[in-house]
Amino acid sequence: MACSARAPAAGRPRLVPLLVLVLLAACAPRPAPRAPEPPPRPVVEREAARPPAPPVLPLLLPLSGRAASLGRDLLDAATLALFDAPESELQLVPLDTGDDPARAREAARQAFGGEGGRVVLGPLFAAATREVAQLARAHDALVLSLSNDSAAAAPPAVHILGFTPEEQVRRIVRHAVAAGYGRIAALVPDDAYGRRALAAFRSTMAGLGRPADLVLTYGDDQTELAGRLRRFTDYDGRRAALERRLAELSARDDPQARAELAGLRTRDTLGPPPFDAVLVADGGERLHAVLALLRFYDAGAGEVRLLGTMRWLEGSRPPAFRPELEGAWLPLPDLDLREAFAGRFSAVYGREPDLLAAFAYDVVREAVDLLRAGRRPEPGALLARGGWNGVLGPVRLLPDGTAAHALAVYELAPEGPRLVDPAPREPQLAARRPPARPADAEDVREPRVWYEFPLLAARAAEPVRGPRPRGPAGPVPLRRGLVAVSFQ
Repeated sequence: MACSARAPAAGRPRLVPLLVLVLLAACAPRPAPRAPEPPPRPVVEREAARPPAPPVLPLLLPLSGRAASLGRDLLDAATLALFDAPESELQLVPLDTGDDPARAREAARQAFGGEGGRVVLGPLFAAATREVAQLARAHDALVLSLSNDSAAAAPPAVHILGFTPEEQVRRIVRHAVAAGYGRIAALVPDDAYGRRALAAFRSTMAGLGRPADLVLTYGDDQTELAGRLRRFTDYDGRRAALERRLAELSARDDPQARAELAGLRTRDTLGPPPFDAVLVADGGERLHAVLALLRFYDAGAGEVRLLGTMRWLEGSRPPAFRPELEGAWLPLPDLDLREAFAGRFSAVYGREPDLLAAFAYDVVREAVDLLRAGRRPEPGALLARGGWNGVLGPVRLLPDGTAAHALAVYELAPEGPRLVDPAPREPQLAARRPPARPADAEDVREPRVWYEFPLLAARAAEPVRGPRPRGPAGPVPLRRGLVAVSFQ
């Protein structure tokens, strides 16, 4: 239909123009309908990326109980390592294990929970180490125990850092054989330490093609021990030999016989015992009882070469010298390196540390070195390195879960231990000496250390605080002393 417009006739109502406008509007083209507006998209506020959690190294240490003083040495040595690396972001989280293996298990549960570390230093005791082994495997973690009990090792989850009796016996026996001693005996207590030392003695002697038949195990009965040692040293046979010789010389009347007779009358026996060296793998008062009996039966220092282990050093800081110890050979870490570390520790804390404190220092510094290389202290990263340059010398993590240390051989003397055979060195593993801080070092940042006493989840308000390292530029002179304790 065509749309047109005509002028209105005269006399029509005024409503007509309005109708015309409506008709014209109806004939106009219509715009296409508009699509409805989409609803506004919800605005999602993105959270800022969370920074990675700071690296954490839990410390399972006996901060209470019978070994609390040693636990304090271990904690202070770990803190000292952070003093010597103030730029590190590593945080230490001490957890008190006390004397209870169950408490150590609970401490390990806290260490592995949340954003805790997957590398743990400690525990100290073998029983506690066994308690945490299953948790370590479940969390794919690494436990660096300070025990010396190789039976507690469970690689790859649990490695033992302590000086095991096996490695000490191997070192001292091999050196004695190399020095020309052919008949070596072994006196070992009937306990876990003694049994492991004896197994190492027999395997070492067999590997060297030497007999290992001169062995005596003993308990705490001193009367029984005296009788058994009398037979073991062939005291009665040698005494009878002396009496026969005295009778022969008395029947003669010449200057040579009279001179020999005068010398023999000061003796109790004639001839050597059935061995030329004897390993005594014991410590404490029982050790001194054994050595006194050997001396009484003419089979001690001066008659044979005494061989020992670090168990000789138990219960004395530093060990007191006794006449029955003179001339004995002991496997020990390099004493010059040990003295440098002890001097650094003493300059900060005012006391001499236990020998095991060096391992606490080492593990923290190893974690710091990994962080400097851009890697977190994770189990794989630590195990891949295979060991480290410790303050006492090289430390190697072995496939069986134990650690190998560079041990020297020292001879005990009234004036102090004398080096007999240096510790073996690997050229790429020069021992790390803790750096000395200048006297005016005021910018040392306090290490971040968390306290859990006992096993609390809250972080302490203040970090561990102790004397700042303001000692002399070099280690302070100290008496050369050692302390080593067996933890089974």
